[in-house]
Amino acid sequence: MSSPSGLVQPELVQERDRVLGWQVDEFGAKRPLDSRPRLTSALWRDHVLIGLGLLIVSCVVGFGLDLGNLAAQVLACWALMACLHVSLAITAGWVSRVPGVTTATRRVWAAVSFAGVAYVVGDAVQLVMIATGPMSLQVALGGTAQSLSVLVGTAGLVMVMLISPIGLGRRRERTRFWLDVSIVMAAATTFGAYVYVPADSSKFLDVLLSILVGPGLFLVGMFAVVKLVLSPAPPFSRLAGLTLASAAALEGLVQASSKLMIDNGQAAWVLGATVIASVLLTGSSRIQKLQVRADPNVLHPRVRHRFSTLPYAAIAATYLLLVWVLAKVGLNAHAWIVVAGAITSTALVVGRQLVAFTDNTRLLDEVDAKVQELNQSLRERDLLATKLRHEAFHDPLTGLANRSMFNNRLQDALSGVGPATGHLTLMIVDLDDFKQVNDRYGHAAGDEVLVVTARRLRNCVREVDLVARLGGDEFAVLHEDLPDEAAQIAERIVEAVAQPFTVSAATASVTASVGVVVARGERRTSEQLMYAADTAMYAAKHSGKRGYRIV
Repeated sequence: MSSPSGLVQPELVQERDRVLGWQVDEFGAKRPLDSRPRLTSALWRDHVLIGLGLLIVSCVVGFGLDLGNLAAQVLACWALMACLHVSLAITAGWVSRVPGVTTATRRVWAAVSFAGVAYVVGDAVQLVMIATGPMSLQVALGGTAQSLSVLVGTAGLVMVMLISPIGLGRRRERTRFWLDVSIVMAAATTFGAYVYVPADSSKFLDVLLSILVGPGLFLVGMFAVVKLVLSPAPPFSRLAGLTLASAAALEGLVQASSKLMIDNGQAAWVLGATVIASVLLTGSSRIQKLQVRADPNVLHPRVRHRFSTLPYAAIAATYLLLVWVLAKVGLNAHAWIVVAGAITSTALVVGRQLVAFTDNTRLLDEVDAKVQELNQSLRERDLLATKLRHEAFHDPLTGLANRSMFNNRLQDALSGVGPATGHLTLMIVDLDDFKQVNDRYGHAAGDEVLVVTARRLRNCVREVDLVARLGGDEFAVLHEDLPDEAAQIAERIVEAVAQPFTVSAATASVTASVGVVVARGERRTSEQLMYAADTAMYAAKHSGKRGYRIV
């Protein structure tokens, strides 16, 4: 039942937002829901993936235990392959048409869909041959038409993967990337060559044909998968890519060991493993479809990790194979394939490390340069901060402390004055008749008088005493823990200021009136002390100038 006036009920709005992938916080703001829990749940609950998993279990049981006769096994194998490849073509085609994906992603999944179509054609021809012709091992494992369709579909997929951009712009990044790919491919070539090359063949043509016909297409496909896995902009998600790589690895293993299994009467295993590889291939496209449906950003370029363990795992596997071969058969002519692969992989790793060392040296040089720049910037900052601090608390003309610094210092000094300890003396110094100097000789001469006065005041007190210019022709002097010498210092200041000044090629004279206040343990504020000293200074000025008054 709808709400009045056509308004949408709140619970319906919440359900709509949940379906659309949004959640609303307590302030009414919408934000995207985390897609990972929903995606994991979707994968575990997907009926197609559950069916594919059950199919893998059925293949392991049925073909592994060799249930039924060869004709039933062959018919089941190729019927399942046809259904799987139809699903592969449809699902991969859907992924390739998702809006917003990159061109490279669209091309790769379109190529997967094309490969599925090619595989379906071969499966159909194979089923016709099984239904109309006599059963033989060659027919059971795939005829010429079926092999040709696999070759066409796989070649198209591999070609698209090979030309797919790797998403790296800088030359050093591309160099490291291709070295990593080369290390993995050297290991894959070593395994493939050792398995496919006949150990008892002494003819060069036989060896060459074994390499081209056996591991050739598999290695090219492995190269394409490794290239895209290591690339920062792969056309598939991590889970879909791993499933796709597993399908390629299993198919390569089947091709490598098919002759051995057939010779040992395990042709059913070849059929079952082939179906499982197709299940994994179809599963990768289904996983990718579910992930794209749950989170369209899953196919966006990701940040590439600085360090990949895949090349080092590949060389470790090569050396494990070398140890196994040497322990089993010794260093014969066939074992030299693994030795050559190990040497090649080692050389590539050494080259990779040299490139890394060069990059590290360059980066360290850049870091040193940046550190030096940073240190220089810090020194300049410290100098600027010191300059600003000095300007903030000092008078620009005389270099003495300004009113702000004097007030801070006076507050700190008063905190140490108590009823039983500490005392301080504050003096206010004001120049008498200073205006006449400015009027007669100019303001520049007046500034000279102020500078000289500041110097004379400093010479009249101790190093620890603070002399400040409060403004205009008014100065202040702060003495902490000074013995009873306030009168002598005030007299010294009056006499020093009264000395003639040489300004602008002339002689000028000014005098000083000094107000002195001594705090001997009584509690008074800085304002009270300043007021008392200022009052004493004006009393000295009204008494005839050129003198001092102590209160």
